[in-house]
Amino acid sequence: MEKGNRGTMKTSVDAVSGVERKITVEIPAEEVDRRIEREFAELRRSVPLRGFRKGKAPMEMVKRMFRTSVEAEVSERLVRESLTEVVKEKDLKVLSLPGVDGAKISPGRDFVFSATVEVIPEVEPVDYKGIPVVREKVNVTDEDVSAAVERLRESFAQFHPVEGRGATGSDLVEFGFTAAAGGETVDKSDAMAVVLSGGLPYGEEFERRMLGVEPGTTRAFEIAYPADFRNPKYAGRTVAFEVKVSAVREKKLPEMDDAFAKQFGDVTGLDDLKKNIRERLVAEGEERSRHTAEEGLRKALAERTPFVVPATLVKRQTIAMMQDTFQRLASQGLDLKKMNMDVDKMSERFAPNAERMVRVSLLIDAIARKENIDTSFSEIDAEMKAMAAAEGIEYGKVREMYGSEERMDALRDRLLERKVIGFLMENANVTEGSPE
Repeated sequence: MEKGNRGTMKTSVDAVSGVERKITVEIPAEEVDRRIEREFAELRRSVPLRGFRKGKAPMEMVKRMFRTSVEAEVSERLVRESLTEVVKEKDLKVLSLPGVDGAKISPGRDFVFSATVEVIPEVEPVDYKGIPVVREKVNVTDEDVSAAVERLRESFAQFHPVEGRGATGSDLVEFGFTAAAGGETVDKSDAMAVVLSGGLPYGEEFERRMLGVEPGTTRAFEIAYPADFRNPKYAGRTVAFEVKVSAVREKKLPEMDDAFAKQFGDVTGLDDLKKNIRERLVAEGEERSRHTAEEGLRKALAERTPFVVPATLVKRQTIAMMQDTFQRLASQGLDLKKMNMDVDKMSERFAPNAERMVRVSLLIDAIARKENIDTSFSEIDAEMKAMAAAEGIEYGKVREMYGSEERMDALRDRLLERKVIGFLMENANVTEGSPE
């Protein structure tokens, strides 16, 4: 227990748990009375009362009329000020200052109250050097290169009108449609252009029903969708489609030769293109391998140092993860209101990962302090210049983006984490293999 006697105020701090501290404060009656009298004097000067000029009302009348509100105001102020002073004096890393229910002052009596605050725990990382880490060996085969070349070729495909036959799975079909269920139109489009085997948003059964359609024809059919179908407009309903086909186009791929290869920057021919593609695949594989290995290291680090993680930080991280999910779904054009998402269940599902992320973050901060790892202004500046180059924007605009103290701190924390993870990887027991 830590004790203090700051002037006339007595304080004590007791550890309730690894993340909680009980602060007890005792303010002597003399200070309580002085603060109450000062508040009454201020009210008398500033509040007009009927029948009296401002500042001339009898003090007894002011006290009789405002005693309850004054005592409540002084009580709240003393709690807030004293807790703030104790936190600063004891260097407590509190996550928030609580209100103190039932803390009431009485003239002529000492004011004693207690408050339990949540604090960031003092973490002592152990065994963080020599962590076993499995890193996947990157092996790019000729088949991988050929598949990448074929995907590139597919991206330059052209579609030409066909006549005398119906659509096949590889054809592009242009059509308009209406979809009705329960006597109402649930979906409609005047112009769609899709490859039948390309994963239509209306499901595989729709694709099958469209096989064989010809330009200038109309096709009608019904599809019974399961209750868990991804599109809420159709889920659990029998939908009647009427499709009007305007064109069917056949896919033609370009010849894979030197002429095609030379379209892609400073490339001398097809072999040179394949060489560049192999190098890119290796770089991408190395990045995935590094990321997977670092995730394994984070997991192992979290398991090696047990400590209680503050619930407030876990809740904040959970909320941040949920907000990211909502933004990603909204960016895909999904109506969150119609998805009937169970926020409580989502929070429960995210909480374990949120707890691990907070635990790792606290450990990284502790390791950084222990190993004297820090980020310099020049490193932060270099990172912003790299971001500007990667995004193709001016350096000044990136500086503006990180103009606030909060955003700059977030960037600094991100760089610090990168450096600490790099330090841990350098000191890890790394072996090649297949991560679990």
